[in-house]
Amino acid sequence: MTPRDAASVTPGDAARVTSAEAIWQHFQADENCVAITGANHARVYLAQMRRALAALQRAAEQATAITNAERHAVGYAVGRLHRTFEILALRHFYPHPSRQLKIDTTDSGFVHFSTLLELAADLEQRDDELATLPGPEELKRRMLEQIVDHSLHPREQQAAMMRRLYLEALQPDAVFRTFVPGPLERVGQSDDESSYFWSFASYDRALNRPFVYLIYFALESEKQPLGADSREFAEIRAAAESSVAGRINLLGFSHRLDELLPNLRPRIVKRLVLGPYWAPGFTRTEGAFGELLASAAERLPFALRWESETLISEREARVDAGWLSKGRLRQVFWVPKTLDLSSRGVSQLERFVLLPHWLAQRVRAAGLLEDHRQLVIESDESVHELD
Repeated sequence: MTPRDAASVTPGDAARVTSAEAIWQHFQADENCVAITGANHARVYLAQMRRALAALQRAAEQATAITNAERHAVGYAVGRLHRTFEILALRHFYPHPSRQLKIDTTDSGFVHFSTLLELAADLEQRDDELATLPGPEELKRRMLEQIVDHSLHPREQQAAMMRRLYLEALQPDAVFRTFVPGPLERVGQSDDESSYFWSFASYDRALNRPFVYLIYFALESEKQPLGADSREFAEIRAAAESSVAGRINLLGFSHRLDELLPNLRPRIVKRLVLGPYWAPGFTRTEGAFGELLASAAERLPFALRWESETLISEREARVDAGWLSKGRLRQVFWVPKTLDLSSRGVSQLERFVLLPHWLAQRVRAAGLLEDHRQLVIESDESVHELD
């Protein structure tokens, strides 16, 4: 199977893969994805990424969400991504030939898509494997025996302990998946339609990057309020999951949703595009910014970029009307006639970059990333915008 074929496998196909060895047989990383070799190298990458994601959760809520519903949606999605990297840190604390950590070095800096499938496969076997592992107290006793009685390093018992901690942390609601739906909230009602807010997150298979979508929509001719367990909402989730793709701009996604669901009126559609993540030694970063990162490699610099896209419905137009049909209403979205916004298919666009304070000072002095709002991480892990 080629990398392109692997990227097109459906979640249903992936669910049938039940071991890490089988996953790597069917889901080969592309040429941009490389394995991190050495336990210390993997630990540094995961520690940096966890620090960046913890700061991103605070910064993204402050910078992009304007309602409680949006804040909760962004916080939940990024928090779940952060929790997944914490679980990966337990999984890869000790290297194992069948559990290599692979990252996309060019398009994203995040882990390869198949990593999520490996976590899903481990989750399926979690209880059975835990039953075969000794309990924590027994493992501690064996460690002491190795050290005191045999003067040996208890590496084998330590690895078993880390495996147990990993499996215990591997909960269904903690793992980021290829599609993570959020709760449905009702936000308004008029005589002829009701309005709702819904969010979901996705992990793009082609770009190996996470995205968060926030949608305000109305329903026409609604007989009763839309329920989270209703057939109608299941159709909305299915349409969103089948339409989402990182390389499709927000206008294309919104039009697709409008076409698949005749009664749905998407009024405001937002998307947080997370990544790329840059760090010398792990990712390839070109240009002046890449040179700056390379010059400070000994300080382990990193930067995480994200973008906030917003698309707003300007009006509705009736299409496909004829003698026998009144046609249907379609959303006409407002896209300003500027090169950047037109190519992105959005009404508004903001760019952000998150980086340590000392690195932000160097970036500013060099006149780089001037079209980004720079959010800095202080030594106490607080986050604020660079003045």
